[in-house]
Amino acid sequence: MKNSISNSFAELQSCYDQLMSWCDVLQAIADFLPCHVEEGLCGRISSGLMSLLLTTHRLEEDLISSGLGLIMNAEEQAEAEERRRAGRLFDRAAAQDVVVILQALGEGRCRLSRETVGYQLRSFFCSIRRRITSEREIMSLIERAMEREQASRLPDEVSPMEKA
Repeated sequence: MKNSISNSFAELQSCYDQLMSWCDVLQAIADFLPCHVEEGLCGRISSGLMSLLLTTHRLEEDLISSGLGLIMNAEEQAEAEERRRAGRLFDRAAAQDVVVILQALGEGRCRLSRETVGYQLRSFFCSIRRRITSEREIMSLIERAMEREQASRLPDEVSPMEKA
């Protein structure tokens, strides 16, 4: 079981890595406004962002939510789940705003001020970075708890070398 969870955690880590890369790109866009932003770049991010975010959220719900019981009591788990659910809702709404802004920037029709665009992008990527850092910490705690649980189930075997 641990192997399948670890493999799935690897898939989630891959999603996090891609999101973090896109956060870097969004930060560069925000930092260099009002420069022209290449339409292809805007198109790639805006067409893939929601899908990547939804995949990431699904994996978080499947993997992390199911493992919270290993590191929290029931009350803590319920509170953590509510915070995480609210965070995912915020992420989706902010991502949708970013998609609209990127589409408008790419097409050269963005009517928002550069300060507003920069603020929207920064709000999104700062929030995403914080959440990923938090989720990675939780994943690490769950993995350690799973390792301890698995180690406690191993029989107390003594190797032939230890008998001598």
